Amino acid sequence: MPELPEVETLVRRLREPVIGRTIEDVTISWKRTIARPAPKEFARMLRGCTVQAIDRRAKYLVFTLVGAGFAPAQGDRRLARSARSASWGTPLHFLLIHLKMSGKLRLVDASAPIEKHDRVVFHLDNGQQLRFNDVRKFGKMWAVLDPEEVTGAIGPEPLAADFNLPKFRALVKSRTGVIKPLLLNQTFLAGVGNIYADESLWLAKIHPLRRANSLSDDEIAALYRALRQVLRTAIEDEGTDAGDGVIEGDYAPRVYGREGLPCYRCHQPLHKIVVGQRGTHFCPQCQPKRRRTT
Repeated sequence: MPELPEVETLVRRLREPVIGRTIEDVTISWKRTIARPAPKEFARMLRGCTVQAIDRRAKYLVFTLVGAGFAPAQGDRRLARSARSASWGTPLHFLLIHLKMSGKLRLVDASAPIEKHDRVVFHLDNGQQLRFNDVRKFGKMWAVLDPEEVTGAIGPEPLAADFNLPKFRALVKSRTGVIKPLLLNQTFLAGVGNIYADESLWLAKIHPLRRANSLSDDEIAALYRALRQVLRTAIEDEGTDAGDGVIEGDYAPRVYGREGLPCYRCHQPLHKIVVGQRGTHFCPQCQPKRRRTT
C-alpha cells in the first residue's frame, strides 16, 4: 500500500499539470470506488469544477475544487449553507482519494485506450484525462464540503513543523501497546505504513515487539528522529516501488523485504516475523527485544 512518501510524491507530480484544469465530466466504471456521495451525485458535484490545489493528508490525496459545477441537491439545506459560506463566495469543496492497495492515478491524452482496470476517469478541459486505475478495487473517493468529514480522526503529521519531540513523547507515553502496530495506527500518527515503520524502528534500534511504555526517553527521541529522517529521505527519493508499481521511486529499504540478507550495520541475517498480522522485518542483533542497560 502506498504510504506517506508515495502519496506525497504523487501529489507533487500532479500539481503542475492538473491545478487550474476544469473537470468537464466524470466516468465511473466501478461504482464501489465512490464512497460518498452516491456515484451520480459524485459526478454531478465535480462536473464543471476547477482544481485549485492538490495536497496530502496522511495517505489521502486532497483536491480543492472551486466553480459553478457544485450545486447542492434540492432540499439539502446543510450543503446549501456550506456552499454559501465559502470565503470568496465561490462554491468550494474537496475531492479525496485513497489509493489503498493498488490504486494509481495517471494523466493521459483522452485518445489513449482505456485500460482494463481504469475505474474512474476525470475528463479535463485540455483534452487530457486523469484516470484512476485499481486492480484490486479497494481504492476509494469522496466528494465532501470539509476534508475532516473523512480525515477528522487521523493523528498528527509526522513531518509537520509543529510536531516536535515533546509532542511525540507525550503521544508514546500515553500508550501501552506494541510499538509496531502503534506506528501503523492512523489515529496515532498519520501516513506511516508497514515499510516505513520497519525502516524507522531499524534505524532507531528498537525491536518491533517492544511496548510503547517500555521505551526510554532516549529511545523515544531516537524513534522520533528516525521517523522524520526515513520519511524525508523517501520523499527525496520519490518513494519506493516495493512491488506494487504505484510509484516507481528510488528509495531502497534498509531492512524491509530483506529477510535473510545481512544487516547493513552488524552484517547478521535479518529476520521476518508477523506483528499485528503484518510482515515485519528487523535485525535481532541491532534491535534487541529487551532494553539495553548501560
